[in-house]
Amino acid sequence: MLICGECSTRNNDGESFCANCGAYLVWQGEQEKPSKNAKAGQEADPGDGKTVLMPKVPAPPDHGPASQRGTRMDQPSSVPRVTRLPGTFLDEEAAGVIRAEKPLKPVPGDTAEPPPEVKPGRRTTPLETGPPPPRDETPPAPGELICGRCGAGNNRERHYCRRCAASLDEAAVVPPLPWWRRLASPRPKAPLPAGTRPKRKRRHFPVRLVGFLAVLGVLGGAAYAGRATIDTAVAQVQDRFLSSDRRANSVTASSSQPDRLPGFAIDTFNDRSWAAGVAGNTGDQYLDFVFEREFRLTQIVISSGASKDSNIFIKERRPLNVEVTAGRADGQPTTERFELKDVPETQSFYIAADRVTAVRLMILDSTGPEEAPVAIAEVQFLGR
Repeated sequence: MLICGECSTRNNDGESFCANCGAYLVWQGEQEKPSKNAKAGQEADPGDGKTVLMPKVPAPPDHGPASQRGTRMDQPSSVPRVTRLPGTFLDEEAAGVIRAEKPLKPVPGDTAEPPPEVKPGRRTTPLETGPPPPRDETPPAPGELICGRCGAGNNRERHYCRRCAASLDEAAVVPPLPWWRRLASPRPKAPLPAGTRPKRKRRHFPVRLVGFLAVLGVLGGAAYAGRATIDTAVAQVQDRFLSSDRRANSVTASSSQPDRLPGFAIDTFNDRSWAAGVAGNTGDQYLDFVFEREFRLTQIVISSGASKDSNIFIKERRPLNVEVTAGRADGQPTTERFELKDVPETQSFYIAADRVTAVRLMILDSTGPEEAPVAIAEVQFLGR
């Protein structure tokens, strides 16, 4: 573990730049737990589990005789150190050597020639890309930050790139793999401890992939076995949301009162009703509805009695049990029986009959005054 000398952040071994401040760890970092037997500039024994010390940076070499080098900075000198004055600069030809100061502007009365004119050099383009990645480096893993300069992958906790020290504030995150690729991809392996060798590679049985295929097979078999139930459920959902009002072109009745015609049962008014031509509970009265086009009959809505007004409702007979026969174009009718509540409200019943062209509503049983005929205020049909 390397500790940054600038911000004291802990960094993993082998990192070149600090994850928090981007300082170069070779110059600014130090080991957290150095080996007791290791000396400066030496490596510890790898077998004792200690970390390796970083080498010290050597001082710049000396070149030439002492008369040409001048006075070393780390040696005492009789030459006084000159303090920089405004308008002057220090001319240093070698490391540690202090030269006499030269004026930047000519002093009045000075006959010295001005320095030669320096022309601007050729403009260079700054380096836009970082160092190339090593050949053995793995691509960025999902969830890591991609450096926009060199493309290296970094942990989400880092603020500067581990390879080129570029800022990661606006770095993009590697998106996770799709679920179908995660099923076939191998699981990430834990890093081996130092000093151990990887074991011989063996082919592992794809448990996740086989399990996923087995679950798909079981679900497919269950769907095939219960396909009839599934089709019925799908049809019911479609009937519930896709049905609309279907009006009959004509209607006839077994019998009717002179002023209570069968057409009153489909006129969309609840204050007018059809009434049978005979009084009492006969059990043989019916209404026949004919449609122009065949359709799928999903629901039938019945308003029982002469009116929704409760005072008028109780004065005449009301149907209690009815039989609905939906005639098909191919001659195979669908028959359903329904029980109505003795209330002045509309009541809906689900039928689900295909290719319907005609419907017969037969009254099997009724209730109310014996001297009054049975009446129905309104009959509506829904289908798709």
